[in-house]
Amino acid sequence: MKWEYKRIRKTSWDTVFKKGWKPWLLLVAVCFFFSMIGAQNSLQAEGLDYIDQWLGYKDANYEANVGYLKDYVADTNVIKSMPKEVGDMAVNSLDSIAASNSWVVRVLAHNAAYFERNPGEVIANIVIIGVIMFIVKFFILDASKVGLYRYVLENRQQEKVRFRRLFAPFHLKMIPHVIWLMFRYSLVLIKWYMVFIIPGIYKTYQFSMIPYIIAENPTIKWKDAVKLTKSMTKGYKWKMFVTDLSYIYIWLLHLIPIAGLLVSVPLSLQLDAEYYFTLRNRSGIDHTHLPEQAFSGAPYVKRLQDKKREPNIVISAPEYVLEDVNTKTAHRKGLFRFDYSPFDIVFMFFSFCMVGWIWEVCYEFVDTGLLVNRGTMYGPWIPIYGFGGIAIVLLLSRFKENKIKLFLMTMLVCAILEYLGSFALEFMFNSSYWDYKEMFMNVNGRICLAGLMAFGVGGLFGVYIAGPAISRFVDRFKRRTQFIVAGVLAALFITDIICCAIFGFNTGAAVGGKIV
Repeated sequence: MKWEYKRIRKTSWDTVFKKGWKPWLLLVAVCFFFSMIGAQNSLQAEGLDYIDQWLGYKDANYEANVGYLKDYVADTNVIKSMPKEVGDMAVNSLDSIAASNSWVVRVLAHNAAYFERNPGEVIANIVIIGVIMFIVKFFILDASKVGLYRYVLENRQQEKVRFRRLFAPFHLKMIPHVIWLMFRYSLVLIKWYMVFIIPGIYKTYQFSMIPYIIAENPTIKWKDAVKLTKSMTKGYKWKMFVTDLSYIYIWLLHLIPIAGLLVSVPLSLQLDAEYYFTLRNRSGIDHTHLPEQAFSGAPYVKRLQDKKREPNIVISAPEYVLEDVNTKTAHRKGLFRFDYSPFDIVFMFFSFCMVGWIWEVCYEFVDTGLLVNRGTMYGPWIPIYGFGGIAIVLLLSRFKENKIKLFLMTMLVCAILEYLGSFALEFMFNSSYWDYKEMFMNVNGRICLAGLMAFGVGGLFGVYIAGPAISRFVDRFKRRTQFIVAGVLAALFITDIICCAIFGFNTGAAVGGKIV
């Protein structure tokens, strides 16, 4: 097969810029989205970050804050018990950890009092967020690029591609497999670049067809994808490299945020896709794993040119084997599974808020004999109970058939909500409304085992009894009555929020408040 440099470049250019401004703008919008979430062409996001630095967004005290954290680590008993060289290495590793998540340091340091009170939690947050970012990068963002590549492939074959085609490779049964394939693809490249730069570049071109192969056939096995990409690129890796060099001025535009996004990013993606179309049509490769016959046809711009010469030619929309994701079915079988109306949810929220308030008031009265408002607000409600209650009912009703799983999942959801609630109150207002540091198996005094077990029992009550009972009670009234009562409750709640914003949150005897 002859490698036609000029045809490849021209087809890529025409596909991006000669189908009209609407298809081009749609492609730019898709590229912008994937650039902003960090899945593709991160140079654009980095360019914006450089502007932020130039405007002074970087915290001038960043080094001092990291130094404070390092001093804290160096003073811990664990580090002191280590040999000096090992301890110094562990302390200095905080530099690289903090640098990779510097925004976490900057955000938490905005509340200097919190930062100085909780250096251990700050370090834990940096590490946890770093782990989460790693998981997001290698298991979510990398896999999401398959949707982008699918869009670019179809963009070559038709005038305008619907946004929903971004999700076509992600049918529920395909998602774990796509994630696994893209993770292995990333590991291969990382491994070879760790060996040396030249083998890394070689393997980059040799394995470059894998994301497009997955975009065409998300069910393909890894060994088949590897075999296919090797046979497709055999004898053409140098030609691909030279073609990239011939587009050096396009790659340089990557350094300019706006120009890069409008020109370089979509054009470079389309050029890679054109490599794929060229190589998938070569003889001698196994086409059984390439099911889309529509990808074997001429590009849309070529068919459009033929129609101008012969007006009788009909340009029909391509038909693809990979169907759209059925969003309705995916929603019904996905994260949420419940049979409650919006009014049911509103009344559940306020019911759980009030039950939580009653529980706290009664607990304090039995424990100390004091009858006080134990809520963060002035009304008879505690929002975290409301949010926790509806989260459990809406998210976990799907586990009704398994009481043990429901109990454990309730504990997990409540642990996250209670920890985040405690953290938010302390970080934003330097306030603490509960402290479990004296309790068995607590985490930084924010959550404890006994409390979570109580919430687990409450979750069972909410899913099996309270949720259905509230729904039945609400259904006894006309829709107009439901609307009026829900409106009154919402108005009172919003008024309470405004009062808290003006006068501050509720404080007093036996009620949490400012941390000195």
